[in-house]
Formats: sequence, C-alpha cells, structure tokens
Amino acid sequence: MTYRVEYGGGDVEIPALDAAIESAKQAIAADAGPVSEWVVEHDEAINDWFVQGLVNGRPVGTTAVVSGPEPTVPVDLTPTSPAAPEGWLQSVAFDGGTPAEVFGKATAWLAAAHPGAVEVSDVGWQAGPQGLQLRLHYRGSGGAGPW
Repeated sequence: MTYRVEYGGGDVEIPALDAAIESAKQAIAADAGPVSEWVVEHDEAINDWFVQGLVNGRPVGTTAVVSGPEPTVPVDLTPTSPAAPEGWLQSVAFDGGTPAEVFGKATAWLAAAHPGAVEVSDVGWQAGPQGLQLRLHYRGSGGAGPW
C-alpha cells in the first residue's frame, strides 16, 4: 500500500501515511519558507488528505494532496437533480460539507464515463442543503436512462 504526494506539479509515492503527510509538509516549507502551523483535512469519500501550511493563521504555499490507496467509505454518486430530455441542456448537483467532498463526488461521477455528460457548459457553486452545492450544466447525448 502506497500513498502519492502531489505538490507543485510533481508527485512521489511513499509507503506510509505519516511519512507521506510529513513529506507534503516538507515540500510546502521548502517552497514557502517557515510555517507556524499546519492544517490537514481528510476527505473520506475520495480518501485524500489536503495539507496546507499557515503563518499567523493565513495560508502559505500551495496545498499538497496525499492520495490514499482507495476510498474508505462508500460514496453515493447519485446526483441531487433529475435529468432533462435527450439533447437538452441538463444539470446535475452534488452536495457536501466541504469543497473537497463536493468536488470529489462530481469528479467521480464524471470519471465514471457517464454516457450523457458530453459537454460541460457551466459550473455553479452555492450554499446547499448539506453545506455546499456544486451544479454542473451539460449537454447530453442521450443514452439509456438519466444516470
């Protein structure tokens, strides 16, 4: 089992989670200078850790991403909105508590080779029932069923 640390356009694989997070911190500090505190957030839906350095409570450097081997909890990829008729502009919404959770759901849905998502035409970001909502507007090609 390995973890991938992505930072500044590069990535490295490390066998242990603690070492991968420490490597992410070192990469940020090497790039941004001295860091007074760290924020490490875990998104269980996609099993990624987001590492951000802070100085006086303000973010410094770029956020590093530590990717786990596979998601640790099942993810409901069902969008919260219905589809429009074939060929018409359609929209799909994903809700969640954190930006990483919401974008993770949308990314997983798009990566699943959804047959109706041919062309994304617009993206909307707003407060939603679970905290945040990302709405993708796309033009469909039809297919067997809305999802």
